[in-house]
Amino acid sequence: MKSKHDRLIGLSVLAAWVIALGCRAPVTITPPAGSDIETTLFLIGDAGEPDPREVGVPLESLTVQAAEAPERSIIVFLGDNVYPDGIPEEGEAEWADARRRLDAQVRAVPNGARGIFIPGNHDWAHELAYGLYAIRRQEQMIAALAGGRDVRMLPSNGCPGPVALDVGRLRLIMLDTQWWLHEFIVRDSASNCPTGTIGAVTAELRRQIVAPGEGRVVVATGHHPLMTGGEHGGYCGVTGPFRRFAGRSQDVMSGTNRRMRDSLERAFSAKPPLVYAAGHDHSLQVLHGGHSVEYLLVSGAGSMSKGSCAVTLRESKYTSPRRSGFMRLDIMRGGGVLLRVYRYSGIGSGGLAYETWLEERP
Repeated sequence: MKSKHDRLIGLSVLAAWVIALGCRAPVTITPPAGSDIETTLFLIGDAGEPDPREVGVPLESLTVQAAEAPERSIIVFLGDNVYPDGIPEEGEAEWADARRRLDAQVRAVPNGARGIFIPGNHDWAHELAYGLYAIRRQEQMIAALAGGRDVRMLPSNGCPGPVALDVGRLRLIMLDTQWWLHEFIVRDSASNCPTGTIGAVTAELRRQIVAPGEGRVVVATGHHPLMTGGEHGGYCGVTGPFRRFAGRSQDVMSGTNRRMRDSLERAFSAKPPLVYAAGHDHSLQVLHGGHSVEYLLVSGAGSMSKGSCAVTLRESKYTSPRRSGFMRLDIMRGGGVLLRVYRYSGIGSGGLAYETWLEERP
């Protein structure tokens, strides 16, 4: 039997080992009262592959939470709303299933809540030549499925944005980042976009991120992340080196993607937003953003069948690979922004996995 002295030494060694590994006891945040929450913003990306037999736990959980106070809830679908090739022309064999995938998400927006769909690369016909027309078909279908509810695609008509929406302290900015990366036609005689060049987009973005008034919370959203520890960052699988050092436009280290990210970051640096949120990688990641944005969120785990790997980077605060889920931002009256991450296993178990104050309460 060990002596008391030996047990104390063992506990000391264990404590030192835990500290050395950077492990900390979980900190529980007392849920804020509903009356203190001004706006709730839900972020879910890459939700375009729901199981045909069921809606899926992430969408169901999101709907239940948004239905608690729909009048203050905004749900942003962060692109890749329809796998694999967006909305085909009516009459094609894939049309009915594409409609079913989109309908599952539109139905997830409870009555009274707002729903916003941002385009992703798969929505642009998986980057094929007719992508501009596929994204317009999706916008039209969303409007038809919404049936008069406040559910829509932004930016609209295949335009790049940015589009700003002000709700209380929140300024929400939507961008179509695939517009930057698409290798085929991105405008025609029907486009009529307020911004039609990269310079015009970044100039307008620089203007929009400076929200008027005190205590404003700026959240910018797009499909492609500015940083990721997932597949598109080149950190996973045998294709990782190719994705990091050559890659395609969909990967963060490609020349085309880097030019887009540099342009966005220069615009953000004029007055860094609190959050830039994206999908694209099928994981849940919370990262420090650096000089151009305070926090980067990757919330591309909306389809239960598509969870993929993600590594922990130096900038990472939280990483959840191979799990489905979504993120929730509660903007408080008078100050404070609470982030909560919900994740689920392949059998549907799970729930709240991480929470932190992105803006401290006064």
